[in-house]
Amino acid sequence: MPNAIRSRRDVSPMTPRFLVLGSNSFSGAFYCDHLARLGHDVIATSRSEEPHPAFLPYKWTSRPGAVRFQRLDINHDLDALDAILRDERPTHIVNFAAQSMVGESWLNPDHWMMTNVVSQVRLHERLRRYEGLQRYVHVTTPEVYGSTDGWAKESQPFNPSTPYAVSRAASDMSLRTYFATYGFPVVFTRAANVYGPGQQLYRIIPRTIYAAMTGRRLTLDGGGRSVRVFIHM
Repeated sequence: MPNAIRSRRDVSPMTPRFLVLGSNSFSGAFYCDHLARLGHDVIATSRSEEPHPAFLPYKWTSRPGAVRFQRLDINHDLDALDAILRDERPTHIVNFAAQSMVGESWLNPDHWMMTNVVSQVRLHERLRRYEGLQRYVHVTTPEVYGSTDGWAKESQPFNPSTPYAVSRAASDMSLRTYFATYGFPVVFTRAANVYGPGQQLYRIIPRTIYAAMTGRRLTLDGGGRSVRVFIHM
C-alpha cells in the first residue's frame, strides 16, 4: 500500500510504530522524514499547526501519508495523547517537544519550567503506565553540562547556567529516577547545534547565509567570542 495510510491493524505486531512529539521543530521534522524514508508510518505531533512545507523535509520527498500530523500541546492536551496511545499503539516515542531558545529563557523562566519540567513529568507519568512502550527517546541538550571545552562525556556532572538549561537538566534527572525505579525504557540524546536545509532563518548558519546574500550586517550574540560545533541533519 505505497500511497495509503496503513492503520495499526494492517501491520505486524512486531513492526515498530513511531510517535514523534515536537515534529515541527527543525530536528523533529528531519527525524520524521528519516523514518518515512525507512518505510515507517509516523504519527507526528506539535503544539502549533504544521508550518509552510519549506520547513518540513517530509513534505519534500516522502511518500504521501507516511507522516500523519496531529496538533498536540503537552502543556494542555495530554488527554489527546492518551487517545493516540490507545488508538495507534506506538511502540517507540521520540520526544523533541520543549521550550527552547536559551537567551529568551531569562525573560520568563517560569514558562520554561512549566513546559520542560512540569509538563514533561506529567507526560512521563502517563507514559510509564502505557504498556505498549518499547523505547522512549528523550531529545535533550548538552546545555545541561554548562560551558565545556571539547567533548563532554555522558557521565560529566550537570552544571546548567541558564533557566533553559536548568529546566532540561531537571527533566533529565527526573527521567533517571524513572529508569531506576520503574525500568522506564528511556534513552537520552544530547546533540550539539544542528543545521541543514529548511532551517529557520533566525538560526546562525541560515542567518549568516542570508546576510551574505543580501549584503546586510550580521550581528553575533555574545560579541562573536563563542565557539560552536555543528552537526548536519
